[in-house]
Amino acid sequence: MTATLTAAAPARPTPPSTPGRRRALLALARFESVRMLRHPLTVAAALLFLGPWLWGSLSGSANRYPVLPDELITIQLLALPILGGSALIVANLATLRAHRHHVDASYDVLVLPPAWRVGGFLLALLPLVGLSLLLVGVRVGVSAALPGAAGSVDLATLLTPSALTLLLGAVGVLAGVLIRSVLIAPLVVLLVLVLEFLVITPLIIQTGWRFLLPIYVSEFTVPVPAGVSDRPAARHLAYLIGITVLLAAAVLARANARRQVVAAGLVVGLILAVGGGLTQSRPDPGLAAARATVEDRAASIQSCEIRGDVTYCFFEGFGGFVPGWDAVVTSVRAVVPASAASSGPPLAVRQRSSLDAITAAGWTEPIAEDRRMVAGWKVEDAAAGTPEAVLVSTAWGDDRAAASLAAEVAYRLMAAKAYDGGNFLCGARAALLVWLVGRASPTTLAGMRSLDETSTGALVFSDISGLYGILAPDRAAAPALELLERQSPEVPPLVERHWAELTAPDTPLERFGAIFGVPIQPLAPDDDAPPCVP
Repeated sequence: MTATLTAAAPARPTPPSTPGRRRALLALARFESVRMLRHPLTVAAALLFLGPWLWGSLSGSANRYPVLPDELITIQLLALPILGGSALIVANLATLRAHRHHVDASYDVLVLPPAWRVGGFLLALLPLVGLSLLLVGVRVGVSAALPGAAGSVDLATLLTPSALTLLLGAVGVLAGVLIRSVLIAPLVVLLVLVLEFLVITPLIIQTGWRFLLPIYVSEFTVPVPAGVSDRPAARHLAYLIGITVLLAAAVLARANARRQVVAAGLVVGLILAVGGGLTQSRPDPGLAAARATVEDRAASIQSCEIRGDVTYCFFEGFGGFVPGWDAVVTSVRAVVPASAASSGPPLAVRQRSSLDAITAAGWTEPIAEDRRMVAGWKVEDAAAGTPEAVLVSTAWGDDRAAASLAAEVAYRLMAAKAYDGGNFLCGARAALLVWLVGRASPTTLAGMRSLDETSTGALVFSDISGLYGILAPDRAAAPALELLERQSPEVPPLVERHWAELTAPDTPLERFGAIFGVPIQPLAPDDDAPPCVP
């Protein structure tokens, strides 16, 4: 009994060493990362991110001519709410697991203090980042492998969706340590969706502080040549990483981490966030000169490819579009008389971009400005050895773009010169042009019908590029569309026999109706004749 009373009291357990805590931290991170990866929301997000794209690729409805810089921006717009939103909710649920199961007090007996535990939750986000990079890499890799792909892949832009996933995951952990409610994460995801909606509005796109949002889009509504779009991808990536580091520092500070660790995180985060945020809005001094070159001196920076007797000239990176252009040109030439297919200067197609006309503000140049611009392009084409070159824009891949190019080629073969822009194409040759476009191929026919559904007063052969297009009045398009419906084998011989008459500028529309036996809508007494192309 005496021995028992006089025995020394057992020593208090010593706290685990830093290496021991580090091993426990890594074990916790591995455990939580596995749970996050196999969470049903993570699996659903991966399927939602890849599923529609895979279906489009397998069914043939996906764009076979992706422009990779624009494709990466589209992927960012999808990754932010899908991959980032799922990471936010899953990380928040993991952080709140002890609170949700009412075992907070039991955590006090663990070898890891609170700061190390939340550090484990932050490290567990890295496999989600890796999964995001893998999913994005699959989409970008397949798109880049397509023969018609244009542009190049920027590494910083490729890494941005993964940075967004990490950023929103850190937001989920921070929300978990600040507010003990699982309702906060879905509300934050809803806020992210609102911010993404703001990103794509013209009011935001045209402002300099648009780069301070998680993602940014081009100020142009269609693809543009390299070097003319203000896309500070590397600086924006640094900005996102800086914000993520600041969030991680806030999480650790809330969990009473050591001051040195929190201070280091704040310093690094501020340097990256402030430095990246300020420098990404700095205008590029060479941007104005590059844009002027693209608009006014495109031939000086373009490459050309000859297929048969046709020359195709394109901006750097857009060479994959040439087979698609050539298919349209060949199909149109196949439905015109052999003499017309070789009339005028050697046929050439040159890619053009009017940057002022394709900004998100939706500004459209007046007809007089269009014609002045086209006149300058024609002078440049002649000097470059491709006189009367047919215009094609940087937008390509859908039926409407094919129909617009087919109309430009048809006019070039009918008039032995390229379209001058502005005004209507009137008389019999307007109806003939519509028939040629519809007759060329099923693709151009489908594109023309789609254009007709969205046109008012005239069938406008113009793609989404904002460049001028050929306008065929509805009164002239109607008989040609009816003629296409008939699919009579007698029509092509009649076209060849009356080609010179049908392509003459002064041949009236009524003569087209008489030749092919289709009704022509009479002009109402109060109808004003549209200004026609001479």
